[in-house]
Amino acid sequence: MLVILAAVLCSVVVGCKSDEQNVKLAASQDEQNTLKEEISSMFPTSELTASIVIDSVSEGDSVRAEQQVGKGTLLMIANGKEERGHLVVSSTLGQEGDQTFQSNYSIIYQQGEKEKVLLELPAYLFVQPTDKKLIFEQLSFSDADVHILTPQYQTGHGVEGYVFAIDKTNGDAFHVNIVKNEGKSKTLLYGEASPFPTVKDDILQVYPPVGAGSSEKDTNKGYYKLDLKNSQLIAE
Repeated sequence: MLVILAAVLCSVVVGCKSDEQNVKLAASQDEQNTLKEEISSMFPTSELTASIVIDSVSEGDSVRAEQQVGKGTLLMIANGKEERGHLVVSSTLGQEGDQTFQSNYSIIYQQGEKEKVLLELPAYLFVQPTDKKLIFEQLSFSDADVHILTPQYQTGHGVEGYVFAIDKTNGDAFHVNIVKNEGKSKTLLYGEASPFPTVKDDILQVYPPVGAGSSEKDTNKGYYKLDLKNSQLIAE
């Protein structure tokens, strides 16, 4: 009888301890989740802020894009802190679970020990399905090779590519502005679901974004001539 009573008491005590451990474990997990959710962005709010949970903040110079080009390398590098997170809801800018990246980025052309900053992208935020390094898509003109970087992979309409050129004569690299209708832009806008821009007869051909209500004129290809001297692509 005493043996049975002892066994019962032991079972009760063990069960209590087990329940207590489970409660502590659950509390610890809740605390970790709370801390994770409490990471606040150091950057200004954007249209995506409410849809992002920041998972980590890195201190190093993260490389987000890299491409060997001729005698050098094109790089997209985070200057200082970089916030990495994920989308908690789907939108035109990405699907739930897609990864987000935000930092003060620089586009750099590196040749050996020499580095040239081609463009600064302060507080730049973009979404990608994975953390795979991006590439600079290459197109070739007679006088220069042109490389297009498109960090944001979808918008539901059109995407924006940053254009960089490397002079075939002297090897100089520079950012290329887009000139259209007397306006100037840092990015080339092209159709998200359309074929990628191409070069034919030394003219850049671009399929524009197409959305609901777009007229036939709006869906026509755009043509751009490279003005190497002034670092511009000029719409014809």
